[in-house]
Amino acid sequence: MNPPQTEQYELFAKAESTIVGRVDVHTHLLPGIDDGCTCLDESISCALALVDAGYTHAFCTPHVWPNLPENNARQIRQNTADLQLAFDRADVPLKLLPGGENNLMSAWPQIGQTPRDEIVTDNLAGKYVLFDFGSDTPSQVRDLVEPAVRHLRKNGFELILAHPERITALHDERALSRLTDLGVKLQLNSWCLTERKDSPKRAMAERLLKGGRYFLIGTDLHRPSGMGIRTSGLGLAERLVGRDEVERLTVTNPRLLMGE
Repeated sequence: MNPPQTEQYELFAKAESTIVGRVDVHTHLLPGIDDGCTCLDESISCALALVDAGYTHAFCTPHVWPNLPENNARQIRQNTADLQLAFDRADVPLKLLPGGENNLMSAWPQIGQTPRDEIVTDNLAGKYVLFDFGSDTPSQVRDLVEPAVRHLRKNGFELILAHPERITALHDERALSRLTDLGVKLQLNSWCLTERKDSPKRAMAERLLKGGRYFLIGTDLHRPSGMGIRTSGLGLAERLVGRDEVERLTVTNPRLLMGE
């Protein structure tokens, strides 16, 4: 994306903090920097679908991986500002906040040497870290993820695990409980509730949601073609646990990530 004409386009220190709708805490809206939206038109299309589903704000959370060195705090801040300017010019009524989806498995042990202010956090506020990883075995979680979690928790971060229902190793309840016992909070991907009825992902998502174990719901949007299942998943969540609980997970708790 081309940089804005102004030196800085800061709208996300508080990001128009009066919340009148939902906040998407997990998106790949920033175009052309990971496996999410490929161009501005796709970003606008996804954003309009969010607005139609009642969202007023969204965190831009591109993958923060060692092999994507340009996805760092400074560049994500600028990219988010650029996209916000483009949305405003196109009359897209969605306010954006910077963030990132950190892969703690691939980042360990290097992240142990990373200065605190270089850790990508929600709203770049230095508190909440959204992370994910891929693993088929609980032993990998124990050996490669838990040390990173302990390190970040020791340094004062709140950790949010994206889509645990998608991580095969965490279908072992003991592996998941080891992380939550360390203080890790959980974020549901809305579309996982639309999986086929015999899907292990859907079964786990429903169990954790009914058990009140999620802290947030995010869409994890990537492309316009996937927006339908993401927004319909919110309706399924309401049927499972009620509108008030979904509001807690999409409106009330996300405000904490904004620094309010």
